[in-house]
Amino acid sequence: MTAATVAAPTYSHRFGNKLPNAGLTAQTLSHTWLTAETDETDDTVEFGYIPGGVVVIGFINYVPTDIDTGSSALRQTIKLGTTSVKTGSTVASTGGSEFVAITPQYSATPMLVSVVTSTGANAHTNGVQHLTFLYYSGQL
Repeated sequence: MTAATVAAPTYSHRFGNKLPNAGLTAQTLSHTWLTAETDETDDTVEFGYIPGGVVVIGFINYVPTDIDTGSSALRQTIKLGTTSVKTGSTVASTGGSEFVAITPQYSATPMLVSVVTSTGANAHTNGVQHLTFLYYSGQL
C-alpha cells in the first residue's frame, strides 16, 4: 500500500496567538488517529499551523491512551515545517506524555506541524494525540 497524507484542517492557519511582546505562549493542536493513518511507514498527518513570527522552543506530546495495542511498535517523527524536532517518539504506542525541548525554530510565515509514522502500528485502536507548542514572539 501507499503511505497516506492527511491534510491540516483548512481553518487551522487562522488560529494561535502571537503576542506583541516576548511573553511565552502555548498552542495545542490535536488529532484523532484512525487505523489507516498509522499502519505504514511515512503515513503523514498534518495537525495544523503555528503562527508566523514566533520562536518555538519546545512542545508537550500527550496521548491519553495507547493507540498501538499490539507489541507497541508505533514510532513517530514530529515535524515543524520541514524540520524533524522529535524522531522515534514512542508516546503514541504506549500512551502518556513527554516534554521535548528543541533548538529554537523561527519562521516569518506560519509553520505546518505534522506527524509522520516512522514505524507502523501492529494493532491500531483509535485515539487522540495532543501537541502543545511553546513559543514567544520575535526572531532569533
